[in-house]
Amino acid sequence: MKYLSIILLVLMSCNLSDSIQNCKGVSTSFIPLADLKNDTFNNYNGGKYPNGQNAIPLAHYKKGIQLFNAIFPIDINGHIDSINGKIGFMILGFSTAAMTGNVFKLICTMKDLDPHLTIGIGAQGGMDINAMLDEGSGYWRKAILDLSNVGLSNAQIQLIWISTGDMQSASLEFPKQSIALADKYHTLLLMIKQKYPNIKIVFLSDRTFAGYIDNNGPQLLAEPTAYYTSWAVKFLIERQLQSLTDYTYSDIPFIDWGPMLWTNGETGDSYNYKWDCDDAAKGGIHPTAKGRSKEAIRLYNFFSNHPYTKQFFTSPQSQAN
Repeated sequence: MKYLSIILLVLMSCNLSDSIQNCKGVSTSFIPLADLKNDTFNNYNGGKYPNGQNAIPLAHYKKGIQLFNAIFPIDINGHIDSINGKIGFMILGFSTAAMTGNVFKLICTMKDLDPHLTIGIGAQGGMDINAMLDEGSGYWRKAILDLSNVGLSNAQIQLIWISTGDMQSASLEFPKQSIALADKYHTLLLMIKQKYPNIKIVFLSDRTFAGYIDNNGPQLLAEPTAYYTSWAVKFLIERQLQSLTDYTYSDIPFIDWGPMLWTNGETGDSYNYKWDCDDAAKGGIHPTAKGRSKEAIRLYNFFSNHPYTKQFFTSPQSQAN
């Protein structure tokens, strides 16, 4: 709560006004994946991983730890440099990821992190996964500039977090919509492997609850499409767990769940995580100052406690103590 209060004051001082919007769709009949477990949605078992499980499968976990142990500070050419090198952490996706990511960076400035950890925001407004897959959209040119502004090169990126949507597939029913997004994520991961040759781990999150989207917001991103992104991430990770052709650890970067962002609106989930009406701004897609703070704290808590990343969110001096 301390961080939430500080961040809200900072955001409000920047005159970031939040408008009243639709508060009719405060919840749905959908159950968050982690709560669904072995129960089914349209004949598909829930859980973040196969067989209704929420714990990382052991073999996958061991691979993640192996890659975590291979992360070192590196220079702009990708060579290990324990003195001046950096551990690049990049945020990709569309506007909501950018907005949350910037507050996440603000939180990190309040904490005692590994001095080599450097966060770059490559996420961009109006650019969903289809724009990311289009080399002519300008997405990646701007991403390079964004990294340069914080002193990072593509070669220094070793960790990535992504949250995005897919407006082109919105008319598809489940599971086709989720499968289509998972397929596009695969293409994106191939691009990431090429653009960021030292990438070790890519974290994928679903989208925030979209039940508040109204006529002022992007209808193609309204529910149930946000809920379906949870399934897209699940389907994608399961393909790597099954070592399907073109999804192995050698084919694409290692992938795993980032923080789960979708919750059932004001009903929330079994962990009491909710997305309230006043967390969403006018139009329903973008978070308010309160929503950005809530989601950014969720990101920080996830990465500062996850076994793949927690060491980077603590200074060496703190670790020694």
